[in-house]
Amino acid sequence: MRTFCYLLLVSLFTSLSNASIVEETCKNISSSHHNIAYDFCVSSLQSYNATSQVADQRTLAIIASRLANSSAAKTEARIQELMDKEKNQSRKNRLDVCMEEYSNARDELGNAEQAIDAERDTDAQIFLSAALDAASNCEDAFAEAEDACPLETEDGEYGQMAAIALAIVAGLRR
Repeated sequence: MRTFCYLLLVSLFTSLSNASIVEETCKNISSSHHNIAYDFCVSSLQSYNATSQVADQRTLAIIASRLANSSAAKTEARIQELMDKEKNQSRKNRLDVCMEEYSNARDELGNAEQAIDAERDTDAQIFLSAALDAASNCEDAFAEAEDACPLETEDGEYGQMAAIALAIVAGLRR
């Protein structure tokens, strides 16, 4: 019984400690980056299965990069759905720009994850900065044609997640 209680307390402490890492990180990020919502940051990072095993900021940066990559993949799937239904070739071309932007972003996010893991934080920041542009470049493709972008929600979520990953990596360099 004594062993069980000890293991329960260790497990509880680890969970609280990891929640504190996520909450403290999101608090710092959202206070200095007004485009990142605290609640979105916490809920996103806590949604990742491995968050319960987070021991440090570097691991959290890898998780944030993976979440951004997952968001980009979901956005690509949404773009493909829209392209399959779209009849207007000009609008299809704009969607194709978005698809290319998100495909490139996924490559950059994969490179960023490898750089974070190898403690090449400057490289990781460069990759994440490049990946961050996907959402705004997609939006711009539609804005230039004075056409409403059908991906505003996806672009917003992806943009926040990529910005969170970049902010965490920037914090590693301090």
